[in-house]
This record gives sequence, C-alpha cells and structure tokens, in this order.
Amino acid sequence: MRVKTYGCEVLKKIAEPVSEMTPEIESFIDDLVHTMYETEGVGIAAPQVGLSKRIFACDPQYSETKVKKPIICINPEFIKYDGERISEEGCLSIPDVFEKVKRFEKVEMQYRDLKWNLITIEADDVFATILQHELDHLNGVSFVDKLTPIRKMALGFKLNRIAARSSKMKEGIEIINKDDS
Repeated sequence: MRVKTYGCEVLKKIAEPVSEMTPEIESFIDDLVHTMYETEGVGIAAPQVGLSKRIFACDPQYSETKVKKPIICINPEFIKYDGERISEEGCLSIPDVFEKVKRFEKVEMQYRDLKWNLITIEADDVFATILQHELDHLNGVSFVDKLTPIRKMALGFKLNRIAARSSKMKEGIEIINKDDS
C-alpha cells in the first residue's frame, strides 16, 4: 500500500471506529502490517494508507531484533497516562523530518485484537511513545502538530514541500526528483 504523506486530508480526520471484524478488515490489516515492515516502520495507522478507521499496527522491538511480532490495535483508547518524556520522533507520512516531542512516559491502553478480545496493555518509554504517536494518527494529529509554533514555522518549507508533493500525487502527476534535500 502507498503511504499517504503530510497534507493528505485523510491524515487530518478523526478515524471511524471498527464495528466488527470482517474478512475485508482482516485482509486490510494483513496489508497494513506488510506495509509497516516494507517501509521499515515500527508503527503504522490505517489513515496513513488511506483508510479512516481506528486501526493501527506496531512492533516496538522490530528495528532492534528484526523479529516480526506485530501488535494490532483496533479501536484503541488510553485509560491512564503518567509522567513526561521528550524524545525524537519521525513518521512515515512526514519523510525526512525528525523532531523532539513531549509525550507521556507511561500509558495504559485498551484495544480490540484480531479475535475481537478486549486487551489492556501497559507501556513505558519508547513503546509508550509509539502507542501515543499511532493513536494520534487516528485522531487526525501528526507529531508536528505537537511542536511549538516556532519549531513548526522553522519546518514550514519542508512541510509545504511534502504537502505539495502529496497534492501532486493525488492529482496523478509523476514526481521525478524525489531528492529535495
């Protein structure tokens, strides 16, 4: 699947809940997980590939171990959070942009798994950051929305360029020069 980039409308919408597990949703999740690994991501949300549904996949250990153990979160929501952590984040939908973001250090989240079981998970540090980052995507928020206005303004040129590329791709215009460094 093609990853949608900054500027795409689907990334700004609040995603719709999933009402039940269907063969179509299962197939979509398989493709979503495949896309996450193909793009070397540690997480990916359904809106990032164009589907406005409350689903994300993550694998917090994959970048270190290269062992695939995806966690599929359907209709996730936080029930507790605590502490503060600042760490550098990037995003498949905002290529080549990395910034320090303030997040909660610890979170507790509930979600449905592939068998529609209600799961409660506790996470801290990097794993907590990944969960917050992906859940933000389901709420139409990207990590750059969490930056100070000055930092976001400093990134304005890069973000506008990504958005312009996104708009051209939507119109079906081929982009030849992908190196905009």
